[in-house]
Amino acid sequence: MLEIRAPRIFAHAGDLPPQSASLDPREPDFPEDAVRIDLRGCEFVYPPAALWCVVYAALVCHYGMACELLVPQNPEAASRLKAAGLFSALTEMGADVDERGVDAADESQIVLPLSIFASAPEVENLVDETIERLHERGFSASFGSIASNTFGELGINAVQHAESPIDAHGMVQFYNNPQHGKQFSCVVADGGIGIRESLSKNPAIDPPSYDWTAIERALDENVSGTGSPSRGMGLFGIADATRKFPNRGLIIHSGVGMLMLGADGPSQRTLVRFPGTLAAARISAQGA
Repeated sequence: MLEIRAPRIFAHAGDLPPQSASLDPREPDFPEDAVRIDLRGCEFVYPPAALWCVVYAALVCHYGMACELLVPQNPEAASRLKAAGLFSALTEMGADVDERGVDAADESQIVLPLSIFASAPEVENLVDETIERLHERGFSASFGSIASNTFGELGINAVQHAESPIDAHGMVQFYNNPQHGKQFSCVVADGGIGIRESLSKNPAIDPPSYDWTAIERALDENVSGTGSPSRGMGLFGIADATRKFPNRGLIIHSGVGMLMLGADGPSQRTLVRFPGTLAAARISAQGA
């Protein structure tokens, strides 16, 4: 059995031990017939980390292997993940999750629970749901538009480019970040071909040589795997706003490339392979 043990503060897949987490369940030479994702020591699991759990477990189950998730022993951490829909999502895909004694936390922090989608109309429905829930929570129409449009652009990218055998997964969650204050996290992830292979299908650009250079190229204006000059504006806009406004952040993790973008500029890390693509936008909710 392959066991992947998450750290106490689990922010994203880059925090995982590369020796175990970099093994790709889509590969025919995957060495194990069962996987255990161990969150028992986690005291906080951020939305990008939760989406890695979903994608990795979904791929393991999709390719016929057994998957088990060990829930956090910290009651608050376990309750937040249950409220977000992580445990029910994994159970529905065939993973083993023992959530006995875990009560769901206050669901007011969950704007859009973990959702699966495979088409543009499904993304639009989730965008409308996000707008409605933000309105119900008293957020301004302008902020609701920013948050929902951000999720919508990330979702559209996933369904149009990922070619994911497990479709795409996404969520929108509110939380109080000790470093950045009140935040919304819009996260979408898939188990597809990745950004480098997607961009390689565009005959108008030189094929990127590495996953990390492909991510940087995908953030340029008017760059898209479709080759259409009318596409590629949304992700560029998200990255541009992240650079310009304080208390915003953007994580894109695809293959062995990771870009973390914020007010201090980008940094690339290639520690852990993400089997597909994850994009997570952090937006400040201060004054919203």
